[in-house]
Amino acid sequence: MARSELKTFLWYCTKLNFFMILIVFVVLLLSDQVYNIHKYFYGGTLEDFKKDLYLIIGFYKIIWLFFNVIPYGVLWHMEKKSL
Repeated sequence: MARSELKTFLWYCTKLNFFMILIVFVVLLLSDQVYNIHKYFYGGTLEDFKKDLYLIIGFYKIIWLFFNVIPYGVLWHMEKKSL
């Protein structure tokens, strides 16, 4: 796989994962309603539910940065230097 193809792939992955983060942000805004829908599957309280959502999105952001944004930035910088 060429460097430019990898850069394009990482760019699409970065955008897709960013939109996933936006969707989860909306879920966080509506967490009371989401909890009411899922409280039968989730055994904890509303506060535990919100805490778990924040932990999940925090972990997802770290993984997103580590596996998408940083490699894309490195490839972008390498391509910029070679021109």
